[in-house]
Amino acid sequence: MATPKPSSALSLTRSEVTFCKKLAEEDTLNGQRAKALLAIDQGETQGKAVELSGLSLGQVRYIVGRFRLHRIQALQVESQIPTVSTTTADAKAKSKPKNKKTKAKSKDKDKKRKKDKNKDKKKTKSEKKAKKDKKKKSKK
Repeated sequence: MATPKPSSALSLTRSEVTFCKKLAEEDTLNGQRAKALLAIDQGETQGKAVELSGLSLGQVRYIVGRFRLHRIQALQVESQIPTVSTTTADAKAKSKPKNKKTKAKSKDKDKKRKKDKNKDKKKTKSEKKAKKDKKKKSKK
């Protein structure tokens, strides 16, 4: 009598198994993840999947959870993420206020920053002048 698969088995479809086997041949993170998924689908424990895949236990738990939610797309995450520079996204967010109130607030902040910079410049000028005066007095 064959032992039934534990309830934690993933029940991969044939196409998912084929995809995972191809991916498991690669020496990448997704290849390791695919090895872990295949092991768990075959009824192995997560601990055994750790040994077979080279992932940590947390990584195995992560991919199992993602697989249960997203199926095979859990392994295709990296290729689907668009690359967006965070600086450009931040600049766009700052340059386009959503309404009149935020526009006014951003203008006020800009004015305040300019004032603060000018104050710093004035202090440095007065400090330079004081230093020059001290030098002149010490020479006399």
